[in-house]
Amino acid sequence: MTDIEFICESVADIETDLLVTYYFENGPSIEVPGLNEAAKAVDAKSCTGARTVLPGTGTKARKIALVGAKADELHSRRNSDFSNGIELEGTGIHRHLAAIGTRGLEAKNVVLAGKYENEDDVIQAGIGALLGCYTIQKYGDEKVTPLDQLTICVPQGLNTHTMAKRIKVLASSMMMIMDLVNRSPNDLYPAKFATYAQQAIAGLPIEAEIWDENKLAEEGCGGILAVGLGSDRGSRLVKLSYAPQNASKKISLIGKGITFDSGGISIKPAKGMEAMKSDMTGAATVLATTVAAAVLGLNVKIDTYLALAENMPGGRAQRPSDVITMRGGKTVEVINTDAEGRLVMGDALALAAETDTDAIVDVATLTGAQIVGLGERTAGVMGTANMRDAIVASAAQVGEAMWSAPLPSYLLDSLKSDVADIANSGTRAGGMMVAGVFLQEFVADKPWAHIDIAGPSYNDGSPWGANNKGATGMSMLTLVNWAESLA
Repeated sequence: MTDIEFICESVADIETDLLVTYYFENGPSIEVPGLNEAAKAVDAKSCTGARTVLPGTGTKARKIALVGAKADELHSRRNSDFSNGIELEGTGIHRHLAAIGTRGLEAKNVVLAGKYENEDDVIQAGIGALLGCYTIQKYGDEKVTPLDQLTICVPQGLNTHTMAKRIKVLASSMMMIMDLVNRSPNDLYPAKFATYAQQAIAGLPIEAEIWDENKLAEEGCGGILAVGLGSDRGSRLVKLSYAPQNASKKISLIGKGITFDSGGISIKPAKGMEAMKSDMTGAATVLATTVAAAVLGLNVKIDTYLALAENMPGGRAQRPSDVITMRGGKTVEVINTDAEGRLVMGDALALAAETDTDAIVDVATLTGAQIVGLGERTAGVMGTANMRDAIVASAAQVGEAMWSAPLPSYLLDSLKSDVADIANSGTRAGGMMVAGVFLQEFVADKPWAHIDIAGPSYNDGSPWGANNKGATGMSMLTLVNWAESLA
């Protein structure tokens, strides 16, 4: 566990592996003799997100990372001048810049000396520093703590005890998502995911209930069962309940947990299929969110549903034209077995809608259409207008890119079936919203938001900002922030 400390004085006399500071057009954000001259000598860049690494000129640091930034935009509502093309909102800029500063430098002791004005700035920077040091665990290697000591230079008068806890909890929860998603799919199938969830909540005020295939059949969860028929690894539904005594609000979180998605009989192309181990990111996200809420002691009740299945083309696999019965009795004609996420989510949404929940939020790597429409870095949010807007506003506050999308009623026509209440696949045009319209059929009249994170949850390319290669942990900060606003 990383030890986090805060200081208000000069950082020049601190012995450390790495000092991270901002580099503005007129020089570094800290005053250190000789540092600006050294930066100019190597033509350090001040464009946002650029990094220049120097020896510890004028300090007791072994290295100094100068991270380009614009002073007048660090605390503005929006910053769109990022060298990697990201558009940032709220305090997220500090998370991204700190991660750029620490990434790949193998430092065990880091000092952050950016230009922070308030607690949110400091928390985001601290999270970013830890994320920048994250590395994917290789099988056979011993797990190592990426950072032993983090010291942050902060303004006077901030609640440093609260900040340290939030940095640790939020960063570790994001890394929980990354660790799960980055695991090999033969090492994370539905039953093992359920066991991991039990381990993750050990010692916390969270109760767990796990439904196996027999219980899923007994409870009429035909969607989760049907998706898993082609695999010899049985489906599971995990329900977690966090219920602080005096909470007046209750929310439900639903996560898509396809531990590997081959597409089933409607099999995917071979190219890129290896990334389909990430199709359980939604389940990992809501698990981590629930753990974070419990550790932080948020005063809101949370029921969390992990809908877990492996979508494989085995001899028992569901076929295009099969008809299945979902939780609640709605029948679905399976047109495309690769539109499986909405089937497992439909069952879980129906279960949540049967309760006295005040709001439902589901998170899923649901459609390729989300990536086509919004790109690889922006999630789509649909649902009832008040909930959709609340989630997008929460995302803006923590610097996660989300975009509001409508759910036009006419799209339901493309899901008509001659043999069932609804089909699981419709028109390709507006495919992200078509999937949302399907899910809407299972939430009754509950306030609800659906977050499609297909693109931003997994990074196939080089790291950028606070996003590492592989899983990014995107949307967890938004969910915690939103839950906290209710508390």
